[in-house]
Amino acid sequence: MDLREKLLANKPKVNKIKINGDDYYIREFTVGEMNQALYGQQQELIQLAERQGIELDFNDESKLTEQLNKVQDPYRLARILAIRLCDEKGQNLFDVKNQEDLAALSQLDKSVFEQLSQGITELEPKNSPTEESSK
Repeated sequence: MDLREKLLANKPKVNKIKINGDDYYIREFTVGEMNQALYGQQQELIQLAERQGIELDFNDESKLTEQLNKVQDPYRLARILAIRLCDEKGQNLFDVKNQEDLAALSQLDKSVFEQLSQGITELEPKNSPTEESSK
C-alpha cells in the first residue's frame, strides 16, 4: 500500500450511542461534510434569505454576515442529525439534502437531539491539563 492509499484509507470513526435505550451509530465528519458545515452553510442561508424575501447586501461583508444571522433555517438541527446518524458501517440513515428526510427529523421529540448531542459530547476528547499545569 503506497502512502496515498494509506492516507485515503482513513475513514471517519463510527461510534455506538444510546437514544431512548436503543443502540444507534454516529459517525465523525468527513472532510467534505466539515467543508459544507464551515463554508456551505453561508450559501444555504443566502438561498433561504432569497426564499424569505430578505434583500442582502453583498457589497458589505459585515452587513451581509449580520443579515444572514437573522435568516431562519428551519432544518439546522435536523441537518446535524442527518449528517451524524448512520448504520454500523458508517452509511448515513438520512440524506442531508432531502427535504422529506429533514422534515421527518424535525418532527422528532427534542430528547432525541439532546441524547445525540450528549453522545457526541461524551465521545469528544476531554480537555486534559497541559504538561506545565500538571506539575
